[in-house]
Amino acid sequence: MDVSCTIKDPTGLIIHKGKIISGNIENGDNVILTVDKNERNAIACNHTATHILHSVLRQILGDHVKQAGSLVAPGRLRFDFTHFSQVDQDTLDKIETLVNKRIRRNVSVQIEEMDAKNALKSGATALFEEKYGERVRVVSLADFSKELCGGIHTKYTGHIGLFKIIGESSVASGVRRIESLTGDAALMYTQKTSNILRNTARLVKEKPEALTQKIEKILADYKYLEKEVERLRIQMVSRSTDRIEDDIKSINNIKVLAKKVSVDNPAALRDLADKFKEKIKSGIVVLGCNTGPKVLLITVVTKDLVDRFHAGNIVKQVAAIVGGGGGGRPDMAQAGGTKPELLDKAIDKVFEIVKNT
Repeated sequence: MDVSCTIKDPTGLIIHKGKIISGNIENGDNVILTVDKNERNAIACNHTATHILHSVLRQILGDHVKQAGSLVAPGRLRFDFTHFSQVDQDTLDKIETLVNKRIRRNVSVQIEEMDAKNALKSGATALFEEKYGERVRVVSLADFSKELCGGIHTKYTGHIGLFKIIGESSVASGVRRIESLTGDAALMYTQKTSNILRNTARLVKEKPEALTQKIEKILADYKYLEKEVERLRIQMVSRSTDRIEDDIKSINNIKVLAKKVSVDNPAALRDLADKFKEKIKSGIVVLGCNTGPKVLLITVVTKDLVDRFHAGNIVKQVAAIVGGGGGGRPDMAQAGGTKPELLDKAIDKVFEIVKNT
């Protein structure tokens, strides 16, 4: 049987809730409870760390900081606290550093039961949403932390080992959350991120300490190349519009330019269609292109012809052939499809549509 949690009833009886993994259990059976020491130690590390973190937050951020909830699990520590703004990375580093300094002091964790009123008079911090009896348990860590707490703790702060913050976020108005790791979990996380850093540095042939500057240079080069590609694309588009006479057909004295082009996005397709429209002066332009598994289509009708031809109606009929649909204004309409293998057939359909309109 795996025990998931324990509950104390009003009489003080401790009830264990769990799930039967194998075998059977019946009323009256005797059971032996054993504790998973590794899990218990991990929880103890996280629990003691919450007390240290709470005191450090109050020291660095101010006395307004109050604990607003926590999750003390074997794998991760989650600490919610009252604060009205995001904690920046420099401050988080300071918090992490001071918590680890207090851990390394290796002070003993003093636990004492006393009368609740005397405990509060002695300066012990209480969570006011919690209900306390006449007798309370006070956990003290040297001169920097004293709280009412019923949880399990390490014998010395040094047993926590390492404390590592892995995230800070907002969970409600005026409530922030710090997520962190301790002990073995913190060490494994640090080793993992260190390996990622070294492997990334190796990929870009740079030392880990100079990785930021290297990536900044790579990104700057990438942006430059993007602009250069765009410049060359515009140049190619401009050249392609200079040689369209052979692609233009006259259908019922209407100039029709219908062809496949090589562009990779709707904006580029619109730009090319506008250039072709300016070139033919009067007529209909229908362009199609493949972008991976999809088809992009655009139809442009010059203003002098919109009383006879509707761009939306034309593109809708063409798009149906490539398994798509679309529409738009009388002078310009766009569509898409999912059958790029039928794009040639769809382009040929344009001349038939114009002829029969």
